[in-house]
Amino acid sequence: MSSPTSDAQDLFDRGYAALRAEDFHEAVECLTRAIALRPGVAAGYRYRAHAFLGLRDRVRAVADYDHAVKLKPDDAQLRAERAAELLKQRRYDAAAADCDAALRLDPGRADVLAVRGRCRAALGDSAGAAEDFTAAAALDPDGAPDYLTRRARLRLECGDFAAAEADADAAVRLDPGSAAALEARALARQELGDPDGAAADFAEAARLTPGAVGPRLGLALVLFRARAWAGAAAAADEVLALSPGSAPALEIRGLARQEAGDLAGALADCDALVAAAPGRAAGYVLRGGVHAARGDFPAAVRDYLDALARDPEDAGAFNHLAWVWATAADPAARDGPRAREFATRACELTGWGRADYLDTLAAACAEAGDFAAAVAWQEKAVGLAAGEGDEAFRARLDLYRAGRPYRATPPG
Repeated sequence: MSSPTSDAQDLFDRGYAALRAEDFHEAVECLTRAIALRPGVAAGYRYRAHAFLGLRDRVRAVADYDHAVKLKPDDAQLRAERAAELLKQRRYDAAAADCDAALRLDPGRADVLAVRGRCRAALGDSAGAAEDFTAAAALDPDGAPDYLTRRARLRLECGDFAAAEADADAAVRLDPGSAAALEARALARQELGDPDGAAADFAEAARLTPGAVGPRLGLALVLFRARAWAGAAAAADEVLALSPGSAPALEIRGLARQEAGDLAGALADCDALVAAAPGRAAGYVLRGGVHAARGDFPAAVRDYLDALARDPEDAGAFNHLAWVWATAADPAARDGPRAREFATRACELTGWGRADYLDTLAAACAEAGDFAAAVAWQEKAVGLAAGEGDEAFRARLDLYRAGRPYRATPPG
């Protein structure tokens, strides 16, 4: 006659074999019966937690880890496994506490340091996170590319772009096939004013990950900022092929098409953006710009007002409306007093710190006939521009000094 101990061991062995074979339902069944016979054995709970994770039942998995840790509080591996799962559930404080316990028991665990680093980063402890990734990289040279990439991402978030580039560059040298490291280096290079380097890194990351949206979207944005309209639209095409209806890709492609003069294509993208997210202001703002470029000022005004109905503090919508009312080629579309009111609100919302918004306010004042105010605001815009749009701002300043309003170039 078999004993409860031998029966429990047999059930445990069957459950473990089922777990190895990825028959998670059978594993849970056998391990549950084994636990009923021998509830004081931590391994039963631990491996049933693995089976629950296989079934994507994360709540029961953590409950089993809790039982296992109570039975074996000095098991570093149990602490490490529970920490990794708690990290996935964004329970960062609890995960970090488990990492602390595991590292007291086994100080040389690079994988645990990396988990704690991610927890600390999520909790805003950037210095502690950087220390953990640095220690992990020293302890585990094979995993160094990943740890260096994570440190690079952390430094990007902290605004230390040169250090981020150095970390990502080191990671790429160790593993030239790391798309994550290439993306991190691309982001750093973009911030450091190296669009060609950023584009090359995003393109290589995209080549290495055929189904990934991130590097293609990054490439589209870099090319758009570099005013490479055709390239930006092509990169956005790739994003939309992988993720139809992607709002960022539709925005980039719509703007790129508008800049390239393809107003019909831009309008189609804006329509798709509005249809995909009718509650967001962004699509209406972008579509309003396309309507204005086409000379359909009533449609532009409707879209900008629709944007403000969805976000009453959208400074861009206020600014664009004011620009139409102040500068439209069609006299019927102009309204100086309202332009001044809306331009003032745009400036208030942005702390009077944007040269382009002050430029709009100056144009609105000129349309309203207050050329003294127009000159004063345009002088402030020129001072803030510091070379960005400086020539256009100065040309408008000359107009206002001559007592003439500014008129946008008619579509055509």
